[in-house]
Amino acid sequence: MPSLKRHFIILFFCISSLNLLQAQSENREVPLTQFFQSLEQLFGCNFSYQDSDLTHHYVLPEQRNNLNEYLDLLSELTLFDYTLLPDLTVAVATKPDLTSYCGVLIGRESEQVVTGATVRTAYQIMTVPESGMFRGLVAKPSEEISITMSGYNPILITAGNLDEAACPRLVMTPLPQALEEVYLLNFLAKGIEKRLDGSLLINYDDFDILPGLIEPDVLQTIQALPGIQSVNERVSDINIRGGTNDQNLILLDGVKMYQSGHFFGLISAFNPFLTTEVSVIKNGSPSRFGDGVSGIISMRGEEEINKEFRAGAGTNLISADAWVDVPLGEKASLQVSGRTSINGLVETPTFNAYFDRVFQNTEVISESDSESVSDDAFNFFDTYLRLLYQPTEKDYIRANFLVLGNDLTFLENANVDGMLESRGSNLDQNNLSGGFFYRRDWSPDFRTIFQWYGSNYDLEARNVDVINNQELVQQNQVEETGFRVRGIYDLTARFALELGYQFNETGITNFERINNPDFERTDKQVIRTNSLFADATYVTNDNKTVLSGGIRFNHIGKFDEIKVEPRLRINHRFSDRLSLELLSEIKSQTTSQIIDFQSDFLGVENRRWVLSSPDVLPIIMGRQISLDLIYVNQGWQLSVEPYLKEIDGISAQSQGFQNQFQNVRTTGRYTVKGVDLLIDKRFQKINTWLGYSFADNSYRFPELNPSEFHNNLDVTHTLSYGINYSWKDFKLAAGLNWHSGKPTTRPVPGEEIIDGQINFQPPNSDNIDDYFRVDLSGTYRFMIGSKIKAFAGLSVWNLFDNENVVNNFYRINSAGEIEEVNELSLSFTPNASFRIEF
Repeated sequence: MPSLKRHFIILFFCISSLNLLQAQSENREVPLTQFFQSLEQLFGCNFSYQDSDLTHHYVLPEQRNNLNEYLDLLSELTLFDYTLLPDLTVAVATKPDLTSYCGVLIGRESEQVVTGATVRTAYQIMTVPESGMFRGLVAKPSEEISITMSGYNPILITAGNLDEAACPRLVMTPLPQALEEVYLLNFLAKGIEKRLDGSLLINYDDFDILPGLIEPDVLQTIQALPGIQSVNERVSDINIRGGTNDQNLILLDGVKMYQSGHFFGLISAFNPFLTTEVSVIKNGSPSRFGDGVSGIISMRGEEEINKEFRAGAGTNLISADAWVDVPLGEKASLQVSGRTSINGLVETPTFNAYFDRVFQNTEVISESDSESVSDDAFNFFDTYLRLLYQPTEKDYIRANFLVLGNDLTFLENANVDGMLESRGSNLDQNNLSGGFFYRRDWSPDFRTIFQWYGSNYDLEARNVDVINNQELVQQNQVEETGFRVRGIYDLTARFALELGYQFNETGITNFERINNPDFERTDKQVIRTNSLFADATYVTNDNKTVLSGGIRFNHIGKFDEIKVEPRLRINHRFSDRLSLELLSEIKSQTTSQIIDFQSDFLGVENRRWVLSSPDVLPIIMGRQISLDLIYVNQGWQLSVEPYLKEIDGISAQSQGFQNQFQNVRTTGRYTVKGVDLLIDKRFQKINTWLGYSFADNSYRFPELNPSEFHNNLDVTHTLSYGINYSWKDFKLAAGLNWHSGKPTTRPVPGEEIIDGQINFQPPNSDNIDDYFRVDLSGTYRFMIGSKIKAFAGLSVWNLFDNENVVNNFYRINSAGEIEEVNELSLSFTPNASFRIEF
C-alpha cells in the first residue's frame, strides 16, 4: 500500500504541472476588457476607461484590418464611444441617453431571492449576486433582456419594464416538466433541495455555511438534517433514525464504500472539493438501490466536462489537499485530488485534540506500571481520480478510482527479566474502489445506463503483548464487484418507466492468528445476488400529485431465497404553500458489522464486516413508513414527519453491547417510533432553523432475558438550532446541539461483582448525562490579483468546552476491581483553513 500511495502522489503532481490552457475560440464572446488587451498587443495602443463602467460587458470578436476599423466595430457592438488620440490612447466613454434597468429575482415557491441566474443583453452578461438584484444599461427601452437559470422558466422582458427607480420583483417559476424532480428549494439551508423521490440533495456549489464547519465535510454536513446524527461524534458511525452505520448504504459515484472515515472515524474520508452533490434518502428509496435498510448516502462529483484548466489547494489544522481539473480536448477532462494529514510536518493543537479523542481508552495511549507506549505515529491520506468523456452528444462516459487509508504504528515497552524490551504494534485501514459509468441517450425519451463497480476494503492489526511474548494478528477484508444496467423510458410527458438488472458479488474474509498458544483461524464467505427492479412515476393532469413506486426482486444465492421489496412515494400539493408526502419501503441487506471483543483491532476500529449466512446470521430486513407535512410561506418552512421503522434480523454482536450481553450471540430486531420536526426562516441575509427529533427506539431479542429493552442508540430527544449570516463575501454561523443521554447499564450497588463477573442491573435501565455543544464558524472569500480566488475560515467546535460523555461502560481492572470508563467527546477545538483556487 505505501508504494501505491507514492505512485498516486507522483501522478498527482505530474498532472498538476501540466499547462494545458487552450486558445480561446474565435466564435466565443469574450470580456470587453480582454478584447482591449488583445488590440493593445496588436497595435501598440492603450485603452483608457473606468473599470466599473465595463463590468459584465462582453463582445463577439470579428476580424478587421486596422485599429480604426476595430474601433468602428466596437462602437456598433457596445455601449461606448471610442476616440483615438495622437499618442495612440483610446479614450472610452459611455454613450449618452442610455437606458438604465434594474430588477430583483424572487423564487415562486420559496418567495426568497434567487441567485446565480444569468442576465443577458446585447452588451452584458452577468450573474445575479446573493442580493438577488441586478442592474445595467442598454441602448434603448425596447431592447430585450433574457434571464435564464437551470431548472426555471426563462424570463424575456424589455428594459422599459425594469424601471431603475422602482427596481421591480420578477418571479422565477420552475420549469413545467411533468416529471420535475425538485419541489422544495433551500430546505433548512441554501443549497439543500427536497426532491420528489423522497431524497434530500445537498449542492455544495451553492451551499451555506454551517456552525462549527469551515469546509464542507460531507458526513458532518448531513448531520444537520433532522433524524440524522452520530451519537458518539464519529462520522464513520452515522445513525439514521436510530440505525447503526453498517445499515447505511454509502455510495461514491455509484460505488459502495466500506470505509467512510479518516482519523478512525472523526472526519469524512471523502475529499469535499471534488464532491459536488450528496443525496440522502431516509425512506422510500428508488428500486434501483439495494442494501442500506436504514438509509442511503450517495455522493457524486462534477458531471460537466471542464473546458478550462482549474486547480486548487488548501490546508487546515488537520490536513492539506490539492486538486486539478484538466481539460483533455473538447470532449474529456481529468479530475485528480489528493489529501494527507499534516502531522508529519507539524502537530497542531487541533490535530492533538483529535488524536486524544479517537485513541482514548485504547492501547495506543494507555499505560500501566508494567507497560508503556512510545513512538506513536499516525497518518491518513486519500487520492481520487475521475475521467469524464463525451465522445458524442448521445454518449457519456465516466471512470473513477479512489484509494484511501489510515496508518498507525507505535511501540509497546515492558521490563522482562530486568531488561527493557520494545516491540511494534500497528493498525492499517485501507480502501480501494473503482467504477465505470456509461450513459447512452438513444432518443429524447429513452436512455440506458450501464455501471460496473469494484471495492476492496482491508483492516489489519498486529498487536503485541511484550510481557507474555504474544502476538495477535487480525484482518478483515471485503472484496465486492458487480454491475448494474437500466433503461429509462419517458412514455409520455406524465409517465416514466425504469427497468433494470443488477449483479453483485461480495466476499468477506476474517483472519486471526496468535503465536502463544499457536492458533490460526480463517473464515471466508461469499454471497452472489441477482436483482431485477422496476420503477414508475406518474404526474396527474393538474400537476398536484406525483405517484411513484417500484419493486425489487433479490435472489440471494447462498440462501436460495427471493426477497420482494416494494417501494412507494406519493407527493400531493394542496396549494403552493402546503404539501403532503407519503414514503414507504421494504429492503434487505446481507452485510453487517459485528464486534467479537471490544479490544479487537487495538480497540480503535473494533467492528469487522461479516456476511449473512444460513443458520448463523439471517438476512437483515427493513420496513419503514413515514408521512411528511410541509408548509412554506414568506420565507418560513415547516416540516413535520412522523415515521415507523422496524429492522429485523440484527445480530446482538453488531450492537456494541458492553454489559451482560457483550458476548451473547443471538438475533432479534429493533423498532423505532418517532417524528422529525424542522422550522426554518430565511431572510435576505440571515437564515435560522430549529430542528427537533423524538424517537422511541427499543430492542426485542427473544432469547435474552429480558427480551425487550431500550436500544443502545435510544436517544429520545434531539434538538439543534442554527443561524447563519451572509454579507458580501463574509459568512458567519452559530449553533447549538443538545440531545438526551444514550442508555447505559450500571452495576448493582453494593453487589457490583459476583463470581468474578460484573453484576449488572437490567440492560440499558439508566442514561448517561445529556449532551450539549455550541459551535461557531466564519468564512471570507476574496481575490488575490485578478485570477486567484482565496478562502479563509475559522471555526470553534464545543465553544464552552463542555465535558460530554458519549459512551459509558464498566470493566474489571487488573486489580480485580470494578472500573467505570467514560468516553468523552471533543473538547474545545478551534480550526482554521486557507485555500486558493485558480
